[in-house]
Amino acid sequence: MMSLRCSFKLCGARNIQKLNNCYQSTKAKRAEQAERVSRYSGEFPEKLLTKKQKSAPHMYVANAQIAQQINDCLEPHLGQTKCDTVLELNPGPGYFTKHLLDRETQFRKIILIESMEHFMPRLQELHALYPDRVKVRHGDFIALWKLAFMDKMDSGTRLVDLLSDAPQRAFNEDANMLVFGAVGSYPFFKHLINSLIFQTSLYNWGRCEMILALPPPIYIHLTCSNEIGYLIYRSASVLFQILFEYRFIAKLPRESFLPVQTDYNISKGSKLAKVRSINPEYLYLVKFVPRRNLHEICPVQDLPALWYFIKQNFVSRRNRIIPNLEKWVPGCGPRLIINQNALENVSPIYADESTQHLPQYTMQSTSMSKRNYYPGINIYTQFGDLTPSQMLTLFTQFRQWPEYSESSFLASMENTLLKLETVNDEQSLEVGVNLVEEDDISSENIDELLEVTDEPAPKQIKSRRKIKSPV
Repeated sequence: MMSLRCSFKLCGARNIQKLNNCYQSTKAKRAEQAERVSRYSGEFPEKLLTKKQKSAPHMYVANAQIAQQINDCLEPHLGQTKCDTVLELNPGPGYFTKHLLDRETQFRKIILIESMEHFMPRLQELHALYPDRVKVRHGDFIALWKLAFMDKMDSGTRLVDLLSDAPQRAFNEDANMLVFGAVGSYPFFKHLINSLIFQTSLYNWGRCEMILALPPPIYIHLTCSNEIGYLIYRSASVLFQILFEYRFIAKLPRESFLPVQTDYNISKGSKLAKVRSINPEYLYLVKFVPRRNLHEICPVQDLPALWYFIKQNFVSRRNRIIPNLEKWVPGCGPRLIINQNALENVSPIYADESTQHLPQYTMQSTSMSKRNYYPGINIYTQFGDLTPSQMLTLFTQFRQWPEYSESSFLASMENTLLKLETVNDEQSLEVGVNLVEEDDISSENIDELLEVTDEPAPKQIKSRRKIKSPV
């Protein structure tokens, strides 16, 4: 009886301690929120200060100190760019805009695209002060995919109107402008890939260069090596590394950006914990630009085929190369096994880049070769074993086979693209320019890795997983 009473007392003491800890934690969080509101309330709307977000598509430079830190980090990179036009996404109060204005001889035109009405009066004042140099647009640049899709549906001019001040330049020339901002939206990066593949949207204006601050999971996913495992190394990783030159610049404290990020937690047994646990308190400042020689390594008319080839073969991370390709070209296995072609290696794009300072699991950007053959391919070799350059080489081989023009691959691709054209409007808007990536990982895991949105994944993605489709 005495032991039972003692156990009750012990449980009661523990519960009281838990309640006290919870109270103290809540009190500290309220004090932190009150301090943040008092510090920023004159410059930012309340919803950016009081509501924490798990993943924010739009992020704002919160103070002059972080703006100065970014400017210092970018000093050598801004000095190298040949662009005289810079486009800033969501400038907000204009902390970083001031540094752009200071580069008067370099940036002759500054385009400010703001998604929140709250900041428009202040930005219009900048336009009034610099009418010929500063152009202001109210719109959502990060949701370009929505604008492009809606324009396609009703023959509108939303995208053209938003980018009316952007200069146009041929793709094989220098970059037409520099884009700066902080982006936490994975669909935005998928749209950039699709824009290059299908010759639509932003890259119709030219080969614009981007310097963005983004969450570590997105950058790791796009630039990882196949050594991380196929759960992360997906078709988007391969396509991004083939299409873009990219470079990691620096880590920036996430607390210096608004809205505030929710407290970081990893669920027990998470397969993605090793990626989610990398630098959650930072954003990565990175630079990337489409490859100038993209249409040399893959002719523009073959880009959709390259896209479909990679998407189709990465549907399952365990797909084996020879059995898969023999479905399209029967008997092609011996050609891949007995390869007499000379090997051409790739080299880093930025020779001065130190691999020691790269984020964990990410790769240096390298040149791309159409002759970077995978050594010792056999019937058990999987697509996930190939680097992006080796994947490009494999597609080039496949494209040059005499059976290619009569293969079922082309009919399958055309059928898939036709289905994409006829998908209903609501589905298209939810999944992003009606180009759904079909992976053999659950939508919950994708959201956990990339944190696209706080809302549940669209139901139609789950239903499509039953269909053997690459899109």
